Amino acid sequence: MFRFPLQRLLDLRAQREQALARELVTAQEAAEAEHQRHDALASARDSAHARVSQAAAEGPTVGQLVSLNYAAAQLSERADAAQEAAVAADAHARDRRDALSSAAMDRQILDRLRTRREDEYRADQAHAERATMDAVALARHTHGDAAKRKENEA
Repeated sequence: MFRFPLQRLLDLRAQREQALARELVTAQEAAEAEHQRHDALASARDSAHARVSQAAAEGPTVGQLVSLNYAAAQLSERADAAQEAAVAADAHARDRRDALSSAAMDRQILDRLRTRREDEYRADQAHAERATMDAVALARHTHGDAAKRKENEA
């Protein structure tokens, strides 16, 4: 029975790869949520700027313009912060993707080594079986020749 001496390490690498895959999914979901948040804030900001422009054309009071401009500025700041958060979330997801790729490569190296060692083991087993069968066939042949000589002598 084949036993790979580094099987425990291979199992640990596979577990690490799975954990990183889960982290990547979480990071991608977080990045998507940040992008959606940014898109919603950007839409609200654009809407607020459109209201300011519309209100300015209608001749509002100075207080109304100041209030609308303040709200638009606040939305712009929040949209900018959401953009930064989305960029950071994308970077985190990219880091998790790189870590997953590296972990997969590490596991694949050990997996290929395991396959190679298993192939060598099977080849050695097949060679040993052939050698045993050859020895049995040779013994039968030698034993058969000796029996024929005894019959011919008698």
